[in-house]
Amino acid sequence: MSISSSGNANLTGEDQSKGGGIATTQNQSLSVAYNAAPQSVGILNSYLGYQVALFSRTGSYNVVVGGESSLRLASSYNCVIGYSSATSLVGGGATTVVGALAGATIVSGRANTLVGCAADVGAGNVEDAVAIGSASSVGAKGGVAIGAGATAGGALSLAIGAGAQTASEGEINVMNRVCGYRAAQSNKYTLELNADLTRLGGALSFPGPSSWAVFGDVASKDLVFLSEDGVSTRLTGSFRPGVLNFTGQHRCRVAEGEDLLALRPGAVVVATGAYCDLDGCEDLLDVDEALPVVTLCRRARDPRVFGVTAPINLLEPHSASAPSPLITGARIQHARISPAVPAPKQPTPAAPAAPAAAPAPKQPTPAAPDAPDAPQPAPAPEPPLPGADRLLPLPLAANPCCPCPAPGFPHPAPCHQAPTPDP
Repeated sequence: MSISSSGNANLTGEDQSKGGGIATTQNQSLSVAYNAAPQSVGILNSYLGYQVALFSRTGSYNVVVGGESSLRLASSYNCVIGYSSATSLVGGGATTVVGALAGATIVSGRANTLVGCAADVGAGNVEDAVAIGSASSVGAKGGVAIGAGATAGGALSLAIGAGAQTASEGEINVMNRVCGYRAAQSNKYTLELNADLTRLGGALSFPGPSSWAVFGDVASKDLVFLSEDGVSTRLTGSFRPGVLNFTGQHRCRVAEGEDLLALRPGAVVVATGAYCDLDGCEDLLDVDEALPVVTLCRRARDPRVFGVTAPINLLEPHSASAPSPLITGARIQHARISPAVPAPKQPTPAAPAAPAAAPAPKQPTPAAPDAPDAPQPAPAPEPPLPGADRLLPLPLAANPCCPCPAPGFPHPAPCHQAPTPDP
């Protein structure tokens, strides 16, 4: 073997063929092996292998290792390792190719990473591609293919797993278990999880105008839905389908002029027959936004009874034309209302004794009638309401139209008014 250091070009092919060839040049490049980079004039290149960079002239800061690799290298900042790899890398640059026969197609693409035997790109000008695995391939800019035979055909697509394939932009295929794609018609992105069980180590977040997070509470073992305002809804871990309580609610509007203090929880309200929307408008109502207008029940057994109030929800107006928040509505709890129980009769106090008077003269006793009058039939009892035997009577105060839930509760003003008799 001959070692030469000179101020001229590399050793000639004849000199290298005689001694095996190690040459350094004035441009700080190194060539090792027979016919390695005989025509290169670039600076700070390192060539190692039989006929590496055989036809290369320009290009700097390159490392090429492997027989017959980078035969036509003309770009810079490349690292090519492997037999006959990246044979025509004449443009682009900043590319890493590792593996025998890897990067055979690449010509002018830049910033590509190809690792594996025959790992390649689908077109000569592909950029920013990553192909890792034997015979893996990337066909568009920014694609990533990881796994033997994996193919990322779409731009910015991801294919992971042996034989995994993607074809459209942004598509994801992870071992055919996790698949993501953009629908052609709606242009919305869909992510599919093909698994029998999916476990998340943290919260699942849904960003947007109103962000939500879904997570499992470790302490209570509840499934929690948490809004960005801190409002949470929980599904308990001890839920049993056979034990279920349900109370329906319906948002309503309170009639103008009604005393909201009288509408305590448990007060009975009646429907006025009017409707409005969330803004208080009674015109052009939508079928999905028609709120009944209610008022306090002030008559016993009123057939217009709508329900029982839950806590009042004072909503903000939706527009400048909306009514005052004081009448923006209450949540009315639907309930089966038992018939009002009349108040117990109070004993009538005895009248004071009158002063003694002179005895009245005796009147003649009338003759007894021949036969007593026929007894009058007792009035028929009022038929019970349908299903009254299954209703649990509500505790009522003395006033039958009192809206208070139980005796002893602070009574609003309407409780002390005399009930209106039935028509």
